Amino acid sequence: MEILSESGIFDPERILGLLKESLKDFFQTKRDWISFAGVFFLFLIFWSYNYSFRFAPLFTQALKDNQVGLSLFYFLFFAAGALVIYPISLSFYGKLNEFRPSIPLILGFVIVLAIVCSARIRDSELFNWVPSSSVEIAMLTVNYVGTILAYVALPLIWIILRKNSPERFLGLNKSPKFGEVLFLLGLMLPIIAIASFSLSFLSVYPRFAGRMSDGYLIYPPALWIILFEISYAADFAVLETFFRGFMVFPLASRVGSKPAVLAMSFMYGLLHFTKPQYEALGSFFGGFILGMISYRTKSVYAGILIHIGVALAMELAATLQFLYFME
Repeated sequence: MEILSESGIFDPERILGLLKESLKDFFQTKRDWISFAGVFFLFLIFWSYNYSFRFAPLFTQALKDNQVGLSLFYFLFFAAGALVIYPISLSFYGKLNEFRPSIPLILGFVIVLAIVCSARIRDSELFNWVPSSSVEIAMLTVNYVGTILAYVALPLIWIILRKNSPERFLGLNKSPKFGEVLFLLGLMLPIIAIASFSLSFLSVYPRFAGRMSDGYLIYPPALWIILFEISYAADFAVLETFFRGFMVFPLASRVGSKPAVLAMSFMYGLLHFTKPQYEALGSFFGGFILGMISYRTKSVYAGILIHIGVALAMELAATLQFLYFME
């Protein structure tokens, strides 16, 4: 059977070429290899410390009822990461002099990430208008809407104010090639299927279901599951726009794509430090690859669609595990 189509809608060779060329855009010199290895080694130190001592999870749990304290913790957490990674990434490429002019932009990144990780509605009494079986998922859905608004605010301001900037639309003005997206998503599905047998994976997914003390799940009404999954998918769309668009294009126009993508990948990995440890480790590589693809194609839509597809596949895989494969 012919895999290639005359229209080029589904062409694995061309799609793999996109991956190869996107990585080739980065790994051109010895400096690039050293820079990537240096940033990844630094990320491994942070990652190892976090999961050895459960640093972010413990603080998150301890401060979950203290909104101000949790917000301050995550501000300091991301600020520390930014103060380490941005000067180092810029130094690798002789752009350290651009750090000070970039501080307002970097501070914006830190504030948004702190809000995203800490701002939550936790008072269930605010949801007395829904049946008791739907309170938990209603809170999740509303909190995802709040996260969406936090991610959207600064990119929207950027788009409005930067009328003459060539990077104004942050990769939102160029449509994706759906064949490429489907192929890349297909590469991820076997990995998700294998990961779904992990207890750490099943302790987090599916996110829409409540958990009883004995480990069984509580499934809310179908309408709330649909509303949750829509907000969940939308959250990934704005997350991709923020990380692969807003955290890459504006800074890349000043210092180049390589330090911008390296620093973004590091910060993206930090965002996952309350998730299963190998998901956090993989997020560094995923952020790096999607960052380079988005910069090469000048579009964030491939990342948006892949991220939504992976997220919903993880939800489905975990649901199938609980319904059919677990005793």
